[in-house]
Amino acid sequence: MLAKHQKYLLGIALLLSSIAISIRSSDGKINFVLHRYPALIFLMIVISSFLVAAYFQINKRKMSILSNEIKEQSKIRSEGFDALLSELTERQREVFDLIISGKTNKEIMAELFIEQSTLKTHINQIYGKLNIKSRSELKSKLKH
Repeated sequence: MLAKHQKYLLGIALLLSSIAISIRSSDGKINFVLHRYPALIFLMIVISSFLVAAYFQINKRKMSILSNEIKEQSKIRSEGFDALLSELTERQREVFDLIISGKTNKEIMAELFIEQSTLKTHINQIYGKLNIKSRSELKSKLKH
């Protein structure tokens, strides 16, 4: 219930605090408007403090829920990508590992002793299985 009306909590707290500590001047003296009611001043300040604390608790809970949702979505995406990676053949996985390690096509061809056309075939198959179009997209998916 408080979460629904959270936006009003700080306003009410500010209003109560302002009333509690409002001052006036008369005959050269400055007094609290409610100086004859110290218990009321105290109560208003306590209620204001409670409202501010409630506001921050609600924010903390909202942030926790949002953080958990983000983690869950990230986990789902990661598991989905891991499932796609498991579809790669052993040779495609070797090419994939070399790509993500930053090797150029020439370096990959030299390391695996394959021709350029063979490498391009492997890369295109990897991209197809992972539903990507470029190395930068691959790196982007790995960061998530």
